[in-house]
Amino acid sequence: MATLGVFARRIRERGRQVEEGVNEIVKKTAIVADREVVLSTPVDTGRARSNWLLSLGGPSTSEIEAYAQGKGGSSGTANANAAMAQAQAAVQARRPEQDVYISNNVPYIGRLNDGWSAQAPAGFVQAAVQRAAAAIRNMRVFRRGD
Repeated sequence: MATLGVFARRIRERGRQVEEGVNEIVKKTAIVADREVVLSTPVDTGRARSNWLLSLGGPSTSEIEAYAQGKGGSSGTANANAAMAQAQAAVQARRPEQDVYISNNVPYIGRLNDGWSAQAPAGFVQAAVQRAAAAIRNMRVFRRGD
């Protein structure tokens, strides 16, 4: 027969598992959302794509130069890979109580999202977020049987 102490330990352990599971889902969700928005961003010089910055605790106010220089979209893959690597590295430090932000501070990101570039439709940011939401709907905190 289990004692109250054993029961309390089991409940605390289950609570810890839930917290860890939620933290992992938040991290995975952030990575999927970041990937979708980065890859959806039209590329000329790569600056807009490079400036999707994932931060913890508050939105980034930074604006950076493109990771790779090029014209006409030639640096698109290199900038996408670098931007997604930045997000991956940043999100790994997330603690359960921290909010995750994905920001882009280039002055023309709003115009790009309004359809300024023929490379991406208007609303590409919202569409990327919707695709990310659809991709994460099947994530589970616990394995079956737990």
